[in-house]
Amino acid sequence: MAGERILVVDDEAEIVELLRDVLVAEGYVVDAAPNATASLQLIRENIYDVALLDFNLPDMNGVMLHHQIRQMDAELGARTIFMSGLLQSDGNLGYYMSQSGGFLAKPFDIHDVLRQVRIVLGDEG
Repeated sequence: MAGERILVVDDEAEIVELLRDVLVAEGYVVDAAPNATASLQLIRENIYDVALLDFNLPDMNGVMLHHQIRQMDAELGARTIFMSGLLQSDGNLGYYMSQSGGFLAKPFDIHDVLRQVRIVLGDEG
């Protein structure tokens, strides 16, 4: 299904631009935030179907942000896909997998991003 609204939270402008271009080309509506504070404001103002959330943000780590998202919108909290480039040293992979819709290791293949989004939305098994 296309037309779902996706929130991308990442402080790397190149990643945001890539994700926006690919997701919009697939028919999704995409908003982006460069940090946790801006993402929380967008969540207050909009309803999102999926969140793509970088774990390492300048103002808050992904676990703390995810806790706040779950308090604001439990459904979005369950439909959060974490992204991180620190997989080898990241002790939070278990959290990612148990508390959210998925995980993407950076650098990621764009086909994996689309597959994860479809899975979270229930469009692909």
